[in-house]
Amino acid sequence: MMKKLLFIPLITIFLFAGAVQAQTTNDLPEPGMLPDSPFYFLKSWSENIGTFFTFDDVAKAERFLDLSEKRLAEANALVDKGKLEVAEKTIERYQEQFNTALAKAEEAKAKDFDTDEVLAKASEATLKHQMVLADVYEKVPEQAKSAIERAMEKSMRGHEEALKAISGQKREEAMQRVEEKRQEVEQRLEGLRDKGTSTPTIPSKEEIEQKIPARPETEKPETPGQPQAQEEREVEEIETEKPETPGQPQAQEEREVEEIETEKQEIPEVKTETPGGADKPDTEKPETPEGQP
Repeated sequence: MMKKLLFIPLITIFLFAGAVQAQTTNDLPEPGMLPDSPFYFLKSWSENIGTFFTFDDVAKAERFLDLSEKRLAEANALVDKGKLEVAEKTIERYQEQFNTALAKAEEAKAKDFDTDEVLAKASEATLKHQMVLADVYEKVPEQAKSAIERAMEKSMRGHEEALKAISGQKREEAMQRVEEKRQEVEQRLEGLRDKGTSTPTIPSKEEIEQKIPARPETEKPETPGQPQAQEEREVEEIETEKPETPGQPQAQEEREVEEIETEKQEIPEVKTETPGGADKPDTEKPETPEGQP
């Protein structure tokens, strides 16, 4: 009985210590229990239940974004503990959950939900992730650096995709906030590149805008219920090209039929006299030339 009573407070102290461990890491959420713990499955169960009861696509996008940041915080803490193999697997889970967040946001946008806020949050979060991954990169041995480089590259692609998916004026606002942080993060990454690391370059506002496809002019509708002038002209042209109602021949056809009927009436009926004075229609064979029976 005493062992059980002592076990409970020990677990509580362990969890609290794990939470305090990462409160100062680039504003990441607290990692809490780490994947190297034998009780980590309880944390996974709890997260899965929370995800199961998240129904809206936008809410799911936010949910997976938050979970991806937890995985990154766990990976950073695991590297500090020297658990490199577990940390590498945790970084892979970070990538999966971040990509799922972007996919859910895309699904929500296809359903005409407002995803600008969560996409802006994702684009800003990736800059923070780059800083954390840069710190992790310098801590891990040489054989683990390639995995961190891949994670940084994928995270930066997610950064671009999130910004490009934001609409109109909100994209401008998000880019402005990102631009304020970009220089600081780029300076940190430049330090790694000076050491021979192939870290990605953070695209500028102008570079991202160049990659956004221009909206075609034909997609700009006028006020609902009022078709464009060009569309009206096209409709009128189509109406003039339509044939008349079935059963009513066109004027040209009518004239042709009348001419044929007139020609038939003008052709005289040739008749020949037969013995007895009866008229006989000219249906007999033509006469033979003179001198032939």
